[in-house]
Amino acid sequence: MPRIHFSIVILGILIDQYTKILANKTLSFFLPKVIIPKLLSFHLVHNYGAAYGILQGQRTFLLTVSVLVIFICVVFSRVIATSRWSKLGLSFLLIGAVGNFLDRAFLGYVIDFVDIKIFPVFNIADICIDIGIGFFVLEFILSYVKPKSNPKR
Repeated sequence: MPRIHFSIVILGILIDQYTKILANKTLSFFLPKVIIPKLLSFHLVHNYGAAYGILQGQRTFLLTVSVLVIFICVVFSRVIATSRWSKLGLSFLLIGAVGNFLDRAFLGYVIDFVDIKIFPVFNIADICIDIGIGFFVLEFILSYVKPKSNPKR
């Protein structure tokens, strides 16, 4: 993994963990802090499952999946990823996987706190996973609009 991507991963994990610690210390479960009425609030949730609350109580399984995703991201970033978009995508997926893994491993749950009302409550690690997927989608789209080179005759 190039140094810049390694730095992005470390910084992302630190930001994710810092915001979760801050949320856990300053927010309460049933009193959301409204930032923009009917749109954005910070609301503390301890998620014992995965995205959308699925797989509640499946900590061992979710930890195993997280370790597998982390391993795949590291291996792919060293061996398979060749474009800057795929390397960035893997870097952001790694931030999300490690951030939520740390919560599950040490706390037994994932701290979620960003509530946009039309979506389940989430955290910075979840946002990073979405950004990572976005980079893969961008790479896919760019691969189709990229001009094909004409072979010389």
